[in-house]
Amino acid sequence: MTDQSQPLDKKDLKNSLLLRGIDLEPVLGLLEDCPVRELKEGTVLIHAGKPNRFLYLVLSGRLRIHVESLDLDPIAVLEPGEIAGELSLIDNQVTSASVVAHEDCRLLELDEKTMWTLVEDSHAVARNLLFILSRRLRHGNALIGASLLEKVSELELEEFQPQQIPESKGGLEEQSDNETFSLYNAATAYVSESIRKAQKKNPPDMEQGKELVTGMIDSIVDSPALLLLATDRTQAFAVNTHSVNVTILALRLVQTLDYDLQNQIKVGLAALLHELGVALLPERLLYQPGQVSPQVRQRPVYSAKLLKKFYPKDDWLIETVEQVYERADGSGFPLGLKGEKIREEAQILGIVDVFEACIHDRPYRKALTGYQLLEELTRGDTKTFSDPIVKALVRSFSLYPYNEYVLLNTDELGQVVDINPQKLSRPVIKILYDKQGKALDKPRVTDLAKHPSLFISKAVTYHELP
Repeated sequence: MTDQSQPLDKKDLKNSLLLRGIDLEPVLGLLEDCPVRELKEGTVLIHAGKPNRFLYLVLSGRLRIHVESLDLDPIAVLEPGEIAGELSLIDNQVTSASVVAHEDCRLLELDEKTMWTLVEDSHAVARNLLFILSRRLRHGNALIGASLLEKVSELELEEFQPQQIPESKGGLEEQSDNETFSLYNAATAYVSESIRKAQKKNPPDMEQGKELVTGMIDSIVDSPALLLLATDRTQAFAVNTHSVNVTILALRLVQTLDYDLQNQIKVGLAALLHELGVALLPERLLYQPGQVSPQVRQRPVYSAKLLKKFYPKDDWLIETVEQVYERADGSGFPLGLKGEKIREEAQILGIVDVFEACIHDRPYRKALTGYQLLEELTRGDTKTFSDPIVKALVRSFSLYPYNEYVLLNTDELGQVVDINPQKLSRPVIKILYDKQGKALDKPRVTDLAKHPSLFISKAVTYHELP
């Protein structure tokens, strides 16, 4: 690590989380004597278990954080604008993690006196420091949740054991054969036809729906092809494709929960028909930009109303569809039900409905990563869904779900094409771009579980692709 001769400039600090929202002119006077360091890729900045008396602002490049051995995956990657070393500086304890240059970096080194002067002189700096610490704590809670999911007891492993997935042979194009596409398209046509029938006050064909669901169940057991179709990030929003995607994801989840065949079919049928209520809505409301209108939010009520009219004896179906947007903590609608008062089938549809919506664009927002949603759901203070349902979701789709775009520690960018149920953070990746961001002529498939030196740095949305 060497001193950098180039003087500190205001532009170096523009992205700093610690200095966000404050006037930088007075700050430059205090920081201009602080050394700017250059750190080469792979160099250890902070050693776990050692004293540290400095706070580092990342000006450029990235740092990775390791707990225990440097041979294990990092728990986080720090981007420009973030800080390192703050905990040991605050509590005067030895460091709890090692910090390593993920790539060549420029760092501003603040000693203890300078940091506390900044805090004492500016309430904004103190607030920003609290925000950073809070975010670190939330990230730590998410990691603990993920770790617990990977280290559940043998009893839980047996309870939540998903269907075995065959070794991946490639990505979406190779695995989604004509039969799979035909099944997917037949299901979307069924949803569209059911909505048209409902508009004419005619019931959907339940037997046809059951046949389609049975075919989906068999397909999901045989290969991940349908799951790859349902999680295609580039897919445009439409009610029929959304319903089919939710059905596919829900079927995978109930297989993880070890539902028998008849109950899998029931959940799948409810998923196919859970948006039937759009038959009572003007189509323009479904695709308008901006937040969802109160009328559109009443879809489950309308769906249940139609199903009660068509199939009054199928209480399980009516209740499941009506409760899709209920939440375990009582924050849902339309009835504000809590906990066990919500049917488990409805909780299953509810969580995969959120998952499907999260990873796809909507008229009112861009897609997020699946990792962002799973991180939120595994936070200790998040109780919108029951713990068994959240556990099953993560075991069904891993921490990096199907079709998630991920950046590796080699700076190569790829796409998840399969998961490893026993190693939730190490899926099978199809490498699409090299470290310079150039698309590969022949993408290659790599199983991270078989390559300990490779790991995922972060998940990215398809909007961020080169």
